[in-house]
Amino acid sequence: MSEIKQLGRYKIETHLGSGAYADVYRASDTALERTVALKVLKPSLLADEEAFGRFMTEAKTLANLMHPHIAWVWDVGEEEGRYFLAIRYIDGLSLDKLIKGKGPLPWEEAFRTTEQVAEALQFAHDKGLVHRDVKPANILVSDLDGAVLTDFGLVKAMESSGMSTRTGVKIGTPAYMAPELWKGEAAQPATDQYALACVLVEMLTGEALFDAPTDPAIMMKHFEPVFLPETWPEGIPDGINLALDEALAKEPGERYPDISQFSVSLRQQTAQSKSQLSKDDLDTVAYVAPNKLVTPDNPAGIEWVEIPAGKFLYGKEKKKKYIRKSYLIGKFPVTQEQYQRFIDANPNHNIPDDWDENTRRHPPGKANHPVVYVSWHDTAAFCNWAQCKLPTEMEWEKAARGEDGRTYPWGEGRRTGKYCNSEEAGIGDTSPVDEFPHGVSPYGVWDMSGNVLEWTSSQDEDGKYVLRGGSWGYYANFVRSAGRYRDVPGATWLDLGFRCARSL
Repeated sequence: MSEIKQLGRYKIETHLGSGAYADVYRASDTALERTVALKVLKPSLLADEEAFGRFMTEAKTLANLMHPHIAWVWDVGEEEGRYFLAIRYIDGLSLDKLIKGKGPLPWEEAFRTTEQVAEALQFAHDKGLVHRDVKPANILVSDLDGAVLTDFGLVKAMESSGMSTRTGVKIGTPAYMAPELWKGEAAQPATDQYALACVLVEMLTGEALFDAPTDPAIMMKHFEPVFLPETWPEGIPDGINLALDEALAKEPGERYPDISQFSVSLRQQTAQSKSQLSKDDLDTVAYVAPNKLVTPDNPAGIEWVEIPAGKFLYGKEKKKKYIRKSYLIGKFPVTQEQYQRFIDANPNHNIPDDWDENTRRHPPGKANHPVVYVSWHDTAAFCNWAQCKLPTEMEWEKAARGEDGRTYPWGEGRRTGKYCNSEEAGIGDTSPVDEFPHGVSPYGVWDMSGNVLEWTSSQDEDGKYVLRGGSWGYYANFVRSAGRYRDVPGATWLDLGFRCARSL
């Protein structure tokens, strides 16, 4: 490496390191008065003019990839026969060095890093770009910027230009390469998701998840069953293995529909851990919670989730809407057990059609299922007793799909057999309200697709009320978050239920 003092308007300050294809310097942009990371390409890359041209074309596309957690490209140029990329400078430590120095990271720190990198990756995936080499060495962590992903797209530039084969530069890092890459298949967004899950495990354990003395031995490990710790250090959510197992699935199609949903799943596990719900509690939460949560102003024992005010994308047209005040919505649809409390307190009110007429009890074994055969008038009476209300359809939809206009609560993929109780699940009846943890909405609201249609307080001009969410008898296309159905207020069917809301 020869000493460089200046390239064009870039004044070299210090050498930061060397990689497979470039020497990296901290430099000052004398024209715009900002610090940059200057990557000066190695001479071996310049031998094939045609391949180098393709590399530079690919590299220039990165100039439009501007995101807070991406080290984007400011400039691409040539000076005195040296070709360089001026990249956003991050004053921080690479994650691999951070782990080496500190050892395993606390959950909050590891989760924050994962979430920020996932945001960057989702941003790029939406633009059709895949990183291909997500690893701790390509993640910088700073107090000012948080976690920032580096070398975005440069792996693709190397590969598509053919320069990797000509120069012997290895594409990808074995410990983080998903099985499809080892099989010679093209990288896809799910490939980055797999790698990020590997990085998360490494942050929490201090060791690479897939490690062996040789690259072929590492490759074999990626095709073998993944052995995650049965017990994690204190502070790590109990359900983390549930999220990791899906992100580390061997087949790309079995991973989360997008990387943001992996992040959402981790956030949900964190929320559940903070509420001190054990796995046993989670399995019976809709049955146990009413007894624990019953108070004079919450006689049904509804567990509430706060939905923040703000903008969101509404309807199948994804129109921008705004809810001006935060509100509460039931974490689950109203269950048979909760409706039983209402009936016990109101002995003159009619019971649903599937209840025992003599005992006025709900069907046995279904305490944790949503109540059905309830008319809009029944739901209004329940809400009056429970000191709450039905949600408007805008309130319902924001709670179901978040702010980004996602098709389903979990994202875009129609994996309803695993994510909700629709026709594809093959159940043919209602299911427990906490049966599908993968289908939880971005705010942590359960069971908003499938299982039962849910009454809202929104009414059309013809006197019919709006129902949302689809049911167990509907196919995947009809349990979308924007799906909208109507019925007369006196209707009672085997798949009509509801959930409650409350103003703040």
